Amino acid sequence: MNNGTLLQELEIYRSFIQYSDTLFSFHSINGDFTYVSPTSFPLLGYEPEELLNTCLFDFSHPDDRKKLENICFTKSYETVNYRFCKKEGDYIWLETTLIPYCHENEIKGFSCISRDVTAQTATKAQLEENKEMYRLLVENFQDTVGIITKRGHWIYINNTGKKLFGVTRKEEIIGKSIFDFVYPAAYKETENQILLNGFKEPFELTVARHDGLKKYVQVKLIPTKYKERDTFQILIRDLTEQKKTEEIMHRTEKLSVVGQLAAGIAHEIRNPLTAIKGFTQLLKKEDNNDYLEVMLSELERIEDIVSDLLILAKPQPSKTEKVDIGLLLKETVDLFKSEALLHNVEIMIDIEISDLFIEGEANKLKQVYINLLKNAIEAMPDGGKIQVSAIKTRSDQIVTKIIDNGIGIPEERIPNLGEPFYSTKEKGTGLGLMICNRIIKNHGGTMKIKSKVDIGTTIIILFPAFNSGKSPAIIK
Repeated sequence: MNNGTLLQELEIYRSFIQYSDTLFSFHSINGDFTYVSPTSFPLLGYEPEELLNTCLFDFSHPDDRKKLENICFTKSYETVNYRFCKKEGDYIWLETTLIPYCHENEIKGFSCISRDVTAQTATKAQLEENKEMYRLLVENFQDTVGIITKRGHWIYINNTGKKLFGVTRKEEIIGKSIFDFVYPAAYKETENQILLNGFKEPFELTVARHDGLKKYVQVKLIPTKYKERDTFQILIRDLTEQKKTEEIMHRTEKLSVVGQLAAGIAHEIRNPLTAIKGFTQLLKKEDNNDYLEVMLSELERIEDIVSDLLILAKPQPSKTEKVDIGLLLKETVDLFKSEALLHNVEIMIDIEISDLFIEGEANKLKQVYINLLKNAIEAMPDGGKIQVSAIKTRSDQIVTKIIDNGIGIPEERIPNLGEPFYSTKEKGTGLGLMICNRIIKNHGGTMKIKSKVDIGTTIIILFPAFNSGKSPAIIK
């Protein structure tokens, strides 16, 4: 290679070093600068001459100096990130590759190729901080958060999930199937949710802890990806305490209704008792047993009324059965006859003769219609008429209607009906209609309310007709 070619190559290297955004420097064994590229000024704020014969270690951050010194005395290529103090006094992060040069196997010095990585380091630190923040948020979230496979196997679960399922370590859940914690009656529903890639709406399940305790939960599945796999993010909210509260509210509202009906029931009982007392007095004067049949009839009537009262007051088993809605409505209307008479209200009933059977709990369904009839009577302070009807549609739905011609409800207030402590009545709590909604929903039904001020209100309840091939289930 001639001198001209060598000079050209040296000029290329010099130009690269001068205009590159990378800092090149040579150092003695003690770390003193022996050469600094012109990029030191835009990068560090120092002219090359200002750094010559100064020590690299003196510019490094105190917490990084020991690490930098140790690497400088190695005999191999090393890359290190450390903080360098600029002329202005602030620190920047440098990523430096150190290349030792040795003579007779002894280190004589080293060269450095450095670049500014302050932005990248700050971004990485921010990402790590965000990662830790989100990790703590998820781990301590009040609901169970997890990731499951498309087949329902647990990949991840947070600390709240350990408490929900009653385990001490996450490893007791990871790898197991969600079906290991689901009651058999809910297998099909859970499987459908997973196969359909998760519904937008949450669904409720009954799950079992490791210790056998039953938990009522609300589950939401969100399709997502985890390590290039199609998975679900699963959110589980514990509704056990809420269910207990609802059950207490059921009982409280039931007792409230019984108390308010007490006057009407007492009036109904008083009439036959008066007849019995009168006929008994006549029996003292006459030896005629024809009155005994009347007395027995009145006694049976008392027994029926008391039986209806006991149905309301006594807790019933939650197993469902085949319920005749037509018969249930007639019994409920009979219970309200005296109450209606006291308020100058006429109740007309129109029940289709064909089968009107649904699957449910008779006492809870009766509670629904008692609440609705009671509201209808109270909506007509000056008296009026109530129409009660039930039919079966071609789509196998049982439709019941309660129509009154009372004061009505303003249209803007209808969407809020059924919310706790929201009522159109002066002393109402709103709990009655809320419980009605819940009972109807648990029976697979829906309720619609239509009303116009000073014209009246129509309440439409739809239930699925009884399926004879379906076995009784437990109402949640």
